[in-house]
Amino acid sequence: MFDHPIVDVALGLILLYTVLSLFASVVKEWISTFFGLRAKNLKKGIQTLIGADYAAKIYGHPLVSTLSTEKKLPSYIGSGTFASALVDLLAHGDEDQSTEDPEDDRSTDGSEGDAARLIRNVSGDPVLGRALRALSSTGAETVAELRTEIAAWFDDGMNRVSGWNRRQTQWIIFAIGAGVTLFANASTVHVAGDLWRDDVLRYSVAQEAVSMASTTPSSDSLEVSDALLPSFPVGWGDEDPFGVREGVPDWSWGTWLAHLMGWILTAAAVSLGAPFWFDLLGRVAKLRGTGKRPEGAAG
Repeated sequence: MFDHPIVDVALGLILLYTVLSLFASVVKEWISTFFGLRAKNLKKGIQTLIGADYAAKIYGHPLVSTLSTEKKLPSYIGSGTFASALVDLLAHGDEDQSTEDPEDDRSTDGSEGDAARLIRNVSGDPVLGRALRALSSTGAETVAELRTEIAAWFDDGMNRVSGWNRRQTQWIIFAIGAGVTLFANASTVHVAGDLWRDDVLRYSVAQEAVSMASTTPSSDSLEVSDALLPSFPVGWGDEDPFGVREGVPDWSWGTWLAHLMGWILTAAAVSLGAPFWFDLLGRVAKLRGTGKRPEGAAG
């Protein structure tokens, strides 16, 4: 256990990053849902795998089209569903899929239902044909075996889509974090300085951090953020921005650089996400001793 003030300062900063990250995560989910970002990345991934023409056919297949709601594309398609839809498309060509039972196609049984025959039905897309031939070369001779190989191939492709989503999410959260940081004037440099100098503030914020570390993250992140953010020396209400004193701004490079670096550090920290900071909060909280309550501290 450590009772050094630097541990309490670290707890305070981690709590600040956690609170802002929770808020940024909620805003990110709103943006992602409103613009259908996951669905768009999924469609892009499928187009990369099988080409735009066959991707359009997949999305028009009953197994997939029923996953769409209110004119929105699905944000998730199971590998089994994708494989069954693609096999059915290859078996029936351009026939009207709406009148067919995907589970009762003529390609699944008998001599005419082998994998090679289905692959020969691929038209107008050499990339898809080459990919399916590569899959069949691993030993997939029957339709059932080909379907299994397609499902595994789809899962591998969706790993790339997950990577796209993660990178896109990081940029979105960084942008949101930058906006929230400026709006709240949440400068890491400023907050750390105040926590270091003010014993009462440092103690009370550290207590809040320890309390939060011992709880499960609330599903209502906005309420958590609203409740804890006032505990920090942030905001523009009582701040003299950029060193303004008696109506005369301080244009020194040191003042500007301190504000800029503080904002950048906060925005970068927020981009790491709430789960990262909540986990770190719990770890650091275990290092902290009970500490001595300074005079004037509440509780």
